[in-house]
Amino acid sequence: MTSTTVQRCGGHITLLFTVDKSNSLMRSQGSRGAGFSIHHGVEVNATLHRIDLGDAWKMSGIAPDQPRPVHEPKPSVISVIDMHGEHLENTELYLDYLEACRDATLLRPEEWMEINVRLECPTSQGFGMSAAGLVGLGKAVHALTGRGRLVQYLKIAHRIERTHGAGLGDVLGATVGGVELRRAPGAPGWPGEAVGFACNAEVLLIWNPHEERHTSTYIDDTDWQRSITEAGNACVDALASEPWNVGRWPDVLTQSRLFATQSGMLEEEERAQLYRSVLEAVQSIGAQATLAVRLCMLGSSVVVVPRRLEEPVDENDLQVIATKAEALGFATMTSSVADLNPQP
Repeated sequence: MTSTTVQRCGGHITLLFTVDKSNSLMRSQGSRGAGFSIHHGVEVNATLHRIDLGDAWKMSGIAPDQPRPVHEPKPSVISVIDMHGEHLENTELYLDYLEACRDATLLRPEEWMEINVRLECPTSQGFGMSAAGLVGLGKAVHALTGRGRLVQYLKIAHRIERTHGAGLGDVLGATVGGVELRRAPGAPGWPGEAVGFACNAEVLLIWNPHEERHTSTYIDDTDWQRSITEAGNACVDALASEPWNVGRWPDVLTQSRLFATQSGMLEEEERAQLYRSVLEAVQSIGAQATLAVRLCMLGSSVVVVPRRLEEPVDENDLQVIATKAEALGFATMTSSVADLNPQP
């Protein structure tokens, strides 16, 4: 017996954050911070296979004569394709997620899955691809089995991402959608706490394809932890001082700029060079009054965003900036801020 579903989750861009991983419980680790979700992300095509255990095991209220047969779980088959159509060999993130679902009895021993994961953004560039993949997979398992509540799958996604050192607050941010403020670190539902507001804005992603930054490089380094968390806490405190709504966007831009400098992120030459190059491209067309450039945490990447959400972005300006960035050897992608998500 088989059933199939296709589920999606958009990527997530962190603009400022803290490192909170002192708690031994993975569900309590994570980050405070601010960022936004984007429409481009991960698509998960999943098929659930069930081994037929026989009619005796489908009867209600009648005890079978023989003990229930014990089945060793059949290994699930996972294929991950990146944005260039190339297969990625490392699928441990997704295999560990499925194993965690088995441990939580959300998957049964007689069940196994065929999963095709398609990434729409680059990995290790601050676009939250691991979180999007895990959330998308969790939504797929939930849709196919109907077991438990969606928040259980999101909590598992947060724990697996923390286990792999692949992110801190991306799962919580992606769960909220829109432009979010993560007020308390941790897994979705509890203890993580986040709020969001919706907006309709196009954004331009720009990254250096020859430079990648894995999150663990920073969050496992004590000096980076200290500088990031000190800067991040000050910025989050400022953002949390008033109600969170679309009128706070100018504050998001201000605090993310302060975070980039005070945390030391702009002191790294490769990241600084990318930032300066894109800023010069924006200034060269006189768009600095309508467009802002901000670092994506923690990639070698930036995002070009509107300064005022109530005014539509000039798509021609974004295209000109993208062309200038590509001429310098950078890669680009136009996306948009994703919708708010219903809370599980």
